[in-house]
Amino acid sequence: MIDSIRNFFLGKKTLVWGLGMEGQATLELLLKTLPETLFYVCDRDLQALNAINNPWVKKIEENQLLKQIDQFELIVKSPGIRTAHLSFDPSLKKRIVLQTELFLRFWPGKTIGVTGSKGKSTTSSLIYHLLKQGGFKVYMGGNIGIPPFRLIPFADEKSIAVLELSSYQLENCRHSPSIALWLNLYQEHLNYHGSFEAYAHAKSNIARFQSIGDYFIYNQDNPDLMNYLLSQEKMPGIPVQLDGKEDNLIDLSRLKIPGKHNKKNALFAATAALLLGMPANAIAEALDSFQGLPHRLEYVATVKGVAYYNDSISTVPEATLAGIEAIPSVRSLIIGGQDRGIPLESFSSRLCELTMIENLILLPETGWRIGYLLKDKCTKKNIFFAKDLEEAVLLASRYTPKGYSCLFSPAAPSYHLYLNFEKRGEHFKNLVLQL
Repeated sequence: MIDSIRNFFLGKKTLVWGLGMEGQATLELLLKTLPETLFYVCDRDLQALNAINNPWVKKIEENQLLKQIDQFELIVKSPGIRTAHLSFDPSLKKRIVLQTELFLRFWPGKTIGVTGSKGKSTTSSLIYHLLKQGGFKVYMGGNIGIPPFRLIPFADEKSIAVLELSSYQLENCRHSPSIALWLNLYQEHLNYHGSFEAYAHAKSNIARFQSIGDYFIYNQDNPDLMNYLLSQEKMPGIPVQLDGKEDNLIDLSRLKIPGKHNKKNALFAATAALLLGMPANAIAEALDSFQGLPHRLEYVATVKGVAYYNDSISTVPEATLAGIEAIPSVRSLIIGGQDRGIPLESFSSRLCELTMIENLILLPETGWRIGYLLKDKCTKKNIFFAKDLEEAVLLASRYTPKGYSCLFSPAAPSYHLYLNFEKRGEHFKNLVLQL
């Protein structure tokens, strides 16, 4: 694989655009495989640029890039850097590549890619866990926090790479994994992609470039995903559906993580493992030892008779509804975050219909929107407008009945307050432990 990458870049004037985790991994690999070759880097973060001290690296500030971009034969772009709004000519767009694309192109063994608006990390981790327990030589990377290029030292024909892939990593990607899983499709990242159609198109690259002998597994129960797939000329695959007959395929009874949505994630993971030849009984046994991931319906503590669950990963209404379904003992729901303009009327009505929820504890901005929608319509629930998460946890501790649960499942991001959902979840857990 190293030789293939070396030959791909050899003799080409190359720019690494973006110095996040993937960009740094790309630059390190290039400097190692092509020593004494001049490379260029660009980032809007001057601190990141100034941290590079190598005579074979020339730095370009992002506000100067457009003046110089035509000179580069290859541009390795980091995920999340927008190019759609730039007036690039077609030949320049062809010179822009992604680390994900290069990895999928040159990895010598099988590759498994997992995308979806929700459930990517859990499903990717489940696949990795199943295959590891099954004795396969398997490695995991991608959006889960490990740049794909970090897996290159382990590359051989028997190695399996499991990649969690975001829409940012799939955008403009022209290679697809051997086994592609598309879990679901909800309204996410619209500020970046510009439209739901553009977001769906980016996701679809996970299977668009597959070859004969590859597999595409998709969720037949997700309406938006099915509508998109049916609109495409040709995208055959293997449908996954919870119809009560899934236990005929694999015994999911030993799965410990709660929720119907996690049962679906396990079915996706089991299907991938079956396609690689893992016996069904071995898969069922391996499911028993999977413990789940932080911030995904994570049990925090029981304080004064009330159990608290952290579902900070929830950034869309559909994920919150799945979380409520997974924990029948929920009586208090803490909800709300950054407003992206997504319609909330049907979600608000559904929350009002859920009789087990006694207390709706609403955070700015979307939580308050929901509160105003329900204030005069949902009279059987206690509706609280909390100014921040600290007040929300105190309200939950005061009003949740003993023997029942409080679920923190925001149904929105909070980038205006927290770096990521992990930081938000840690804040919630710390507040609970301080009660």
